[in-house]
Amino acid sequence: MTEEADRLIAAALRDHARIPAPARLHRRLERRHLGRRPGWLVPLASALAGAVLAAAIVLVVVRPASRGPDLASEAVGDHLRVLASRGLGVEASDMHQVKPWFAGKLDFVPPVAFLGDDDFPLRGGDVAIFLGHKAATFVYGRRLHVISLFVFEANDVPAGEQTVRGFHVLLWGANGAGFALVSDVNWDDLRALRGRL
Repeated sequence: MTEEADRLIAAALRDHARIPAPARLHRRLERRHLGRRPGWLVPLASALAGAVLAAAIVLVVVRPASRGPDLASEAVGDHLRVLASRGLGVEASDMHQVKPWFAGKLDFVPPVAFLGDDDFPLRGGDVAIFLGHKAATFVYGRRLHVISLFVFEANDVPAGEQTVRGFHVLLWGANGAGFALVSDVNWDDLRALRGRL
């Protein structure tokens, strides 16, 4: 009797498998399948969101706040232009020839009175564009080195010392003027010239 029951059950299952499923069941299964996302998509989206958040934190928190233009980098760039130029606007070792040369070329009178001496001879001057504005450039020498002094209109120039691309830069401000002294001479020589200015 069990053999007969097994045969009848197997025949019923065989016949039942041939009956098509209702269309409503097909539609329901398709909607469920389409609504399911691949298992790797959620972890990938989470990892991407974490990376974006980490980058934002680095940019906002770790990176120092911008404090305006980088005066030292600007000064080094202008010093390199002085070194590469074929000549200065005025080449003279006498401040009484150099300073009057700036008349009419600048909107201000550069407050520089150092005439140069045996240690730091004045070689001349030129007009530079510093931070987008005209500035006076005084060029001094120290042995075989060139020292550029940029004088520009500015109210708040933070005093400081920096080394940029191998050049030493001294920055300071006084009486509505900013000063940037740049060269590859050693710090002691640069500070000695700063003391004479």
